[in-house]
Amino acid sequence: MKKQTETLKGLIIGCGSIGERHLYNLQRLGITNITVCDQDKTKANQLAQKYKVQKSYELDSALSFEPDFTFICTYPKSHLTIANKCLSANSHLFIEKPLSSEVSGVEKMLKRAESKKLQVAVGYNMRFHKGLIILKEHVKSSTILKPLTISAEWGNNIKHWRPGLSYTNHYVLKKGGGIILDASHEYDYVRWLLDDEIKSVYCKTRKITNIKTETESIAVITMTFKRGTIANIILDYVRPQYERRCHIIGEKGDLKWEYTPKPQSWKKYNSQANVTVSLNLLNGKKSTKNFVLQTNEMYIDEAKNFIDSIIHDKKPVVDGWDGLKTLKVGHAALDSVKSNKPVLL
Repeated sequence: MKKQTETLKGLIIGCGSIGERHLYNLQRLGITNITVCDQDKTKANQLAQKYKVQKSYELDSALSFEPDFTFICTYPKSHLTIANKCLSANSHLFIEKPLSSEVSGVEKMLKRAESKKLQVAVGYNMRFHKGLIILKEHVKSSTILKPLTISAEWGNNIKHWRPGLSYTNHYVLKKGGGIILDASHEYDYVRWLLDDEIKSVYCKTRKITNIKTETESIAVITMTFKRGTIANIILDYVRPQYERRCHIIGEKGDLKWEYTPKPQSWKKYNSQANVTVSLNLLNGKKSTKNFVLQTNEMYIDEAKNFIDSIIHDKKPVVDGWDGLKTLKVGHAALDSVKSNKPVLL
């Protein structure tokens, strides 16, 4: 017998900012039977008290709760180990991006999930962004005919990532972190917008010297798609303020998207962003849509999509195999940096 939303039991592993956001949203979707887990007892205690949920400090004891689903919100290098333990407990999985820090072992985990008929979703919330959905509809309907090039960029100074906390110990600065894997939203949504497979990846990086870091600080990734589109992605944790945009040039015109968060606190989950989507055709036709986006809406939508996939036994919008494709792009970029050559996929 299939369960209803309100009867599901959930587990959130990792009590940082994204774990708290998912907890906040799950409760608003009507799921109240939730346990949080973190080895940092202070974090687990604070979240459990704030949201009136159960807590655990160890994964094995948390899994004895027999969750129907688990949100994995820890460092990427721990994702695969945790995922396999959760699958042994017959729990559906929502794994924050990137799917893992390494490609090795991911396919085996996904096949195991399939054999147990357990859903695996990956946290690429930008695919639920209303502005990007408009862009995708234009691309799909061939409004600008064939996309020739697409450029996307995201950047924000790392000093602004965690308000009130020191940036110096952030995992993105440590070996195994880096902007390429951490900021994978851009090359993920570009893949999704074009609905095409990537043929090759070439990447160049720079490391800044004014902060202590073991990883690349800026990455420029060039991807060639099988239908010929050339994509250029710029990612960094260097620029002074948050910037995010996408530009698609087609045979018949171009499309632009800009996303500018308003200066509000992320902790309140009521932050907003100004969004602009514009269309400019060779025949002179132009259109511009400006609207204010409630930032948390896309996180709610992705959580709802995951819960629906469990209840109705259907593939989530971003399943594990899709997340693996994006992970392979990131690692191809890292391999390209080492070899100074394009990497074929």
